[in-house]
Amino acid sequence: MNHVLRRRIFIISVVVVVTILLVYGFLPKTLDVDIVSVTRGPLQITIEEEGRTRLKDRFTISAPTAGYMRRVNFKVGDAVKKCQIVAVLEPLQSQALDPRSRASAQSSVTSAEASVKSAVERERVASADAAYAEQRLERLKALYEKGSISKDQFDQINSEAQKARALQLSATAEVNVAKSEMEKARVTLQNFSAVRENDNAVDVTSPVSGAVFKVYQESEGAVDTGQPLIDIGDAGNLEVRVEVLSSDAVKIKKGTKVLFKRWGREEPLTGKVRLVEPAGFTKISSLGVEEQRVLVIVDITSPPEKWRVLGDGFRMEAHFIIWEGENILHIPESALFRSGKDWAVFVAENGEARKRIVEIGQRNGMNAEIVSGLRENEKVLVYPDDNISEGTKIKQKK
Repeated sequence: MNHVLRRRIFIISVVVVVTILLVYGFLPKTLDVDIVSVTRGPLQITIEEEGRTRLKDRFTISAPTAGYMRRVNFKVGDAVKKCQIVAVLEPLQSQALDPRSRASAQSSVTSAEASVKSAVERERVASADAAYAEQRLERLKALYEKGSISKDQFDQINSEAQKARALQLSATAEVNVAKSEMEKARVTLQNFSAVRENDNAVDVTSPVSGAVFKVYQESEGAVDTGQPLIDIGDAGNLEVRVEVLSSDAVKIKKGTKVLFKRWGREEPLTGKVRLVEPAGFTKISSLGVEEQRVLVIVDITSPPEKWRVLGDGFRMEAHFIIWEGENILHIPESALFRSGKDWAVFVAENGEARKRIVEIGQRNGMNAEIVSGLRENEKVLVYPDDNISEGTKIKQKK
């Protein structure tokens, strides 16, 4: 009898324990969740892109003529005053003659010397003829005055004398031409590679005061006309160029406020949009996707002493403020979820999650404006998952 009773008691105990466990397993559990308050405060809608500083006015000094530039003594960062000489150009040095060219030039010199000798001999002949004509003219002139010859004979002799003088002058000119050709041929044989004609050097000066930002060619050497030599600008006159997606650029206008962050210091800089260029361009992103972008130019409005350390080509993050409000009721966007076509949140009430439909306004990726459906200081759940539903027991995570 005792054995049967003990067995019954054991079976009943097992059934009771299993029943309790089943009941406990089906009881709703209390979930640990993140809960935040609905607050009021400033809210900004921004477009964020990477920007780079650049000089507003960059002066690229180019070679005004082809020549041989002396070594540039300026380094990047050196101060330059207006009208200060930044480069000196000397006349180009002559090329060295190869053996064939030298032999040809030597033959030209020999030929020119022979031409000079020939011209000198022709000048002597012309001089002798002119002297004879002058003497004959003098003799016949006396006879003409006595009436021994006619006027026609005298005029004929006078004409022959003038012709002889003209031939003499022409021969003298030919001698000069031949001598010039000979000098030209001799110059070809001379070596001017080591000659520096300092009197003919061209000084290249700076058009403005500023600092050197780039030296294109530091060592001496030949340069062509229009070849860039040095970039000069004023580091205190910077602007920021930002490449913005064309879909975002339509939201940015002239005068839009800008905040510059992550430029090297904690305090952000302020700026204002000066120009949104009317033409876009295609750019390949780092993921290989074609993007249509627009260049936006921004002026820095913060006091210069705060950003004096910046230079040309410095990177920074530009935040274009396209909307902002001061006393805006808002919650984290992570608290929102879709309920059909509406937006909804879970509100924490008496330790339970209660679903509520809300109407939202502006969003910036972090926070969302609440137009209706919530009040200030109410508690909402952030990052709600599928385990949370109407009436779920909840508590704040520790």
